[in-house]
Amino acid sequence: MNKSTISLLALIAFLFSFSFSSSAQVDKLKRYEDKVESAKLKVEKAKAKLASADSLIEVGKQMMKEAEVEVRALEAEQKRMEKQHFNEIKPLEKRLRAKEISEIKDAKAEIKKVETRFKAEVKEWNAKYKAALKNFDNGVKTVAKGEDRRKKAKDAIKAAEKALKQAEKNLEKASKKL
Repeated sequence: MNKSTISLLALIAFLFSFSFSSSAQVDKLKRYEDKVESAKLKVEKAKAKLASADSLIEVGKQMMKEAEVEVRALEAEQKRMEKQHFNEIKPLEKRLRAKEISEIKDAKAEIKKVETRFKAEVKEWNAKYKAALKNFDNGVKTVAKGEDRRKKAKDAIKAAEKALKQAEKNLEKASKKL
């Protein structure tokens, strides 16, 4: 081979290596851009989780408020039931002091009916009260779950933003090299 052919082959080899290195740099730049986009998506996902956690906390607080209102209403109902029971029993107890045996028997029978009705009302009231307390407890648990998720989401946001900054720095450095 003569010198000109060798020179020509060397020149071609040099040009090919230059085009490959340029292509490799463009591919590297594209990878950094992809990493930046991926990091942005992670930040958005973490922010969505934070919003979800905040929503969960609000729902839990609302459940607690509703349960508190229901408990107050039930406590007022309890006072009303007890007062009504007392007012129904008082005259019947006076009749127990009567001199006629038939009147005493009638009073005892009526007292038994009133007591039975009162026990049924109390049983129903207890079920409602337990349900209200359960709703309150569920609200407390929901708030706690939301706060736990909020903490995790805030940590995820910090990590994602840190990764985003790093990816942007790497992209900037790669852009400067071109």
